[in-house]
Amino acid sequence: MNLEITFRHMEHTDSIDQKIREKMEKFASKHLTPNANIQWTCLVEHHDHMASVHVKDKGHDFHVKASAESMYKTIDQVLTKLVSQVETQNHHPGL
Repeated sequence: MNLEITFRHMEHTDSIDQKIREKMEKFASKHLTPNANIQWTCLVEHHDHMASVHVKDKGHDFHVKASAESMYKTIDQVLTKLVSQVETQNHHPGL
């Protein structure tokens, strides 16, 4: 898994970085190949904590965005949406 995390308009904190890495390692072990490329972007704009993730794996592209009052909640929302997208794709491979 190749994971890149970018922070915009906010401080890069070890705790947020570590939370993303831990959650993505768990997610990747269940749903992705070792060659997956993952790009996370975290940003704060007008007090909104936003995150987006782009995953490329096995010829598939997944894009997910979320926004909440804290970055930790936003990360959880992004991961929930990402799991849903990947599981939908796996249940409907022709999509």
